[in-house]
Amino acid sequence: MSFWGCQLKPGETYAVKANAGGEVLHLSQACLHQPQDGKNFLQVADGKQTYAIACLQKGKFEYASFDLFFRAGNCSFKNKGTSEIHLTGYFEPDSLGDLEEEEEEDMLEDDEEEEESEEAPPPPPAKKKARK
Repeated sequence: MSFWGCQLKPGETYAVKANAGGEVLHLSQACLHQPQDGKNFLQVADGKQTYAIACLQKGKFEYASFDLFFRAGNCSFKNKGTSEIHLTGYFEPDSLGDLEEEEEEDMLEDDEEEEESEEAPPPPPAKKKARK
């Protein structure tokens, strides 16, 4: 994971670039910086759709927590308000699925090596027939 942050001035738009640090951005928090009077709408554009994801206001709601995921290169954030908004989050590791597959393969190889290295128990001793 790598930290991500953005400072949105009033009226500013920030586009998350495809090579900004990972494939998937996890947005964790928005916070007013030196709040001014009035409402501040944080909007996200994901593809062709735009959504308001927070309404921040001095003295009432100065921060918002999120658990939102966005594909890098396909989203942008816009500050519709009079105060600067700081956004924080992190990028998910690239190719998480590939890492999980590699770990599973390593575990299977380790299991096979352990099975090969274990010695088979010696056969039980043969029973001798008693002579009469």
